[in-house]
Amino acid sequence: TVLGIIAFAALAVASARFLPYALAGLRTQPDLFLTVSVATGLALAGAGSLFTGIPLALAAFIAGLSITEGPVSAEARRRLRPFRDLFAIFFFVAIGTLIDPAALLGHGLGWLALCLVLVVVAKSGVIFGLARLSRLPADPGQLAVGLGQIGEFGFVLATVAVARGVLPPEVYAALLAAVAISIALSSILVRYVRRGGPATTIAAADA
Repeated sequence: TVLGIIAFAALAVASARFLPYALAGLRTQPDLFLTVSVATGLALAGAGSLFTGIPLALAAFIAGLSITEGPVSAEARRRLRPFRDLFAIFFFVAIGTLIDPAALLGHGLGWLALCLVLVVVAKSGVIFGLARLSRLPADPGQLAVGLGQIGEFGFVLATVAVARGVLPPEVYAALLAAVAISIALSSILVRYVRRGGPATTIAAADA
């Protein structure tokens, strides 16, 4: 397992180094530029899952991180933005369909409350404190609210954990509900918790 992870990390680093050179030569060919960008991410995720035993969702997350550095990759992100928005919609729909109301009853509601409290205390509170200490040019409260959510990586880890039998169904259902609630609330509240003006609001929401 350790050797597989090391091999996948080496492959991800090599892809991150090679991809910008490949995309730089394809800037004048938009279709091929887009195809190579998508194919590289899919191939890297598939290799991580097939040859190293890493769960596909986690391998895809790592693949996305490894190929999104540099100015050329930034251009690839801009061209992939419509696809990102489409898959973001699919992500939220998938979250909604996976939530089991029956599993939330009883102990599930307690786990849901615990997850939401941990997001507020352990994530929003830490972000607020760090923003104040580092004196970022943004409203600390707004930044904490905008980033105070369970993101896609938490969902990926939860999916891996439930597939391995680590998380019981009621905890998984509570975590899925916390993902949906925290993202929805932070997206709404970040527009009202503001002292830095509209520009700060947009920056925090995008972050």
